[in-house]
Amino acid sequence: MSAERERLQLLQATTQEIIDRLPAWDGESPSVLVAIIDPITRQRLGHWRTPAVAAPQPQPEPGVRHLRLVRDAS
Repeated sequence: MSAERERLQLLQATTQEIIDRLPAWDGESPSVLVAIIDPITRQRLGHWRTPAVAAPQPQPEPGVRHLRLVRDAS
């Protein structure tokens, strides 16, 4: 297995763990869209909409450089 493929598989597993910890959005309350981006390729690895009031504060992960707020157009 190539090193890049292994790196992406580890990132996908971590992405799924993060998404699994987020509460489900009810479809009506204010929400945030959490998008997880590969810092090297800038490819979106996953996303999840979660209630804004219940959004957990992320703990700094090794290798995470910054978070950026993106306003929802809807």
